[in-house]
Amino acid sequence: MAHASAFLAPARVAALDRAPPRGSPRARRAVAATIMASSSSSSASSDRKTSRREHAVTSLGLALATPLLALAGPAAPPALATPPRQTFQVSEDQFRPLPGTKPPIMYADIKGGGGGVEGGVKAGQRVAVHFDVKFRRITVATSRQGAGVTGGTPYGFTVGVPSGTPGGPFLPAFNEGIKGMGPGQFRRLIVPPEYAYGANQVQEIPPNSTLTVDIELLSIAARA
Repeated sequence: MAHASAFLAPARVAALDRAPPRGSPRARRAVAATIMASSSSSSASSDRKTSRREHAVTSLGLALATPLLALAGPAAPPALATPPRQTFQVSEDQFRPLPGTKPPIMYADIKGGGGGVEGGVKAGQRVAVHFDVKFRRITVATSRQGAGVTGGTPYGFTVGVPSGTPGGPFLPAFNEGIKGMGPGQFRRLIVPPEYAYGANQVQEIPPNSTLTVDIELLSIAARA
């Protein structure tokens, strides 16, 4: 051990000889460099710790969110303000005159029904329908506004009650055109003015106008 100390002593002395005197510019620069190196090392260490903490928090968040997303299922699309309406093309030869109407209301069953007017809904029964009233292919009245369960707000009336009176439909054509229909049935009517607004001007609809009415029977009440 004595030999080792004797061997190392000159090196320590030489190092001390090379050290700058305290207070000298060189010494101050050396101290500043040491402080900066220490600060940089501390900052890097702190950054590594922060990065590890952030990674741990992110991993934990993903681990917690994954089962919740699995329970929630896929995101539902935003709801529409006005549900889209399906367009039906009906040729002229599909229409037939509705019995008991003069001049005749022409009708065509688009969905459901056997093309007749026997059976189905009866006078005195309360019904809920969806409808579209069109003048020259422009929709002027509809129940299909909004985002209700059935794609809008159903319209109710009591079959056979005169139009314009409490409980009756707003157009005479509804009482006639719904004859023989059952729930789920969809029908298109070509309505002459006698079963529409007659000689009256109603907003953009001129007097004595023929209208197209789509009517879908949704339900029949157990009691009127």
